[in-house]
Amino acid sequence: MKFQTRRDFFKSLAALGIMGFVAPAAYAKVPKKQVAYQETPKNGETCDKCIHFLPETNGCKVVEGSIEPKGWCSLYVQKR
Repeated sequence: MKFQTRRDFFKSLAALGIMGFVAPAAYAKVPKKQVAYQETPKNGETCDKCIHFLPETNGCKVVEGSIEPKGWCSLYVQKR
Protein backbone atom coordinates (compact mmCIF):
# COMPACT_ATOMS: atom_id res chain seq x y z
CA MET A 1 0.00 0.00 0.00
CA LYS A 2 1.32 3.43 -0.95
CA PHE A 3 0.55 6.54 1.09
CA GLN A 4 0.45 10.09 -0.18
CA THR A 5 1.66 11.60 3.06
CA ARG A 6 3.04 10.62 6.45
CA ARG A 7 -0.32 11.70 7.84
CA ASP A 8 -2.11 9.05 5.73
CA PHE A 9 0.35 6.43 6.93
CA PHE A 10 -0.19 7.24 10.60
CA LYS A 11 -3.98 7.42 10.18
CA SER A 12 -3.95 3.93 8.71
CA LEU A 13 -1.83 2.70 11.60
CA ALA A 14 -4.31 4.23 14.03
CA ALA A 15 -7.24 2.52 12.28
CA LEU A 16 -5.43 -0.81 12.34
CA GLY A 17 -4.57 -0.31 15.99
CA ILE A 18 -8.21 0.25 16.85
CA MET A 19 -9.23 -2.86 14.94
CA GLY A 20 -6.38 -4.90 16.40
CA PHE A 21 -7.87 -4.74 19.89
CA VAL A 22 -11.26 -6.00 18.76
CA ALA A 23 -12.07 -9.69 19.09
CA PRO A 24 -11.79 -11.15 15.56
CA ALA A 25 -15.17 -12.87 15.83
CA ALA A 26 -16.97 -9.63 16.69
CA TYR A 27 -15.44 -7.20 14.15
CA ALA A 28 -16.97 -4.33 16.10
CA LYS A 29 -16.87 -0.89 14.59
CA VAL A 30 -15.97 2.28 16.47
CA PRO A 31 -18.69 4.77 17.47
CA LYS A 32 -18.98 7.95 15.41
CA LYS A 33 -18.31 10.12 18.45
CA GLN A 34 -14.97 8.39 19.08
CA VAL A 35 -13.67 9.37 15.62
CA ALA A 36 -15.14 12.91 15.55
CA TYR A 37 -17.56 11.99 12.75
CA GLN A 38 -19.42 14.91 11.20
CA GLU A 39 -21.95 15.00 8.36
CA THR A 40 -20.06 17.74 6.53
CA PRO A 41 -16.67 17.76 4.73
CA LYS A 42 -13.48 18.91 6.37
CA ASN A 43 -10.86 20.69 4.25
CA GLY A 44 -12.27 19.07 1.10
CA GLU A 45 -12.07 15.56 2.59
CA THR A 46 -15.30 13.54 2.36
CA CYS A 47 -16.27 9.99 3.25
CA ASP A 48 -17.00 9.09 -0.38
CA LYS A 49 -13.30 9.75 -1.16
CA CYS A 50 -12.09 7.56 1.74
CA ILE A 51 -10.76 4.01 1.47
CA HIS A 52 -13.08 2.89 4.29
CA PHE A 53 -16.34 4.08 2.66
CA LEU A 54 -18.80 1.45 1.36
CA PRO A 55 -20.87 3.23 -1.34
CA GLU A 56 -23.32 0.36 -1.89
CA THR A 57 -24.61 0.69 1.69
CA ASN A 58 -23.51 4.21 2.69
CA GLY A 59 -21.53 2.49 5.40
CA CYS A 60 -17.97 2.37 6.60
CA LYS A 61 -15.54 -0.49 7.20
CA VAL A 62 -14.48 0.91 10.59
CA VAL A 63 -17.19 3.34 11.81
CA GLU A 64 -20.61 2.11 12.94
CA GLY A 65 -23.93 3.26 11.53
CA SER A 66 -25.01 4.95 8.34
CA ILE A 67 -22.43 7.31 6.87
CA GLU A 68 -23.14 10.51 4.96
CA PRO A 69 -21.07 10.38 1.70
CA LYS A 70 -20.13 14.04 2.17
CA GLY A 71 -19.29 13.51 5.85
CA TRP A 72 -15.85 13.19 7.47
CA CYS A 73 -14.10 11.52 10.42
CA SER A 74 -10.60 11.40 11.90
CA LEU A 75 -9.90 8.00 10.24
CA TYR A 76 -10.14 9.51 6.76
CA VAL A 77 -7.60 8.14 4.28
CA GLN A 78 -7.94 9.26 0.67
CA LYS A 79 -8.45 6.65 -2.05
CA ARG A 80 -5.70 6.45 -4.64
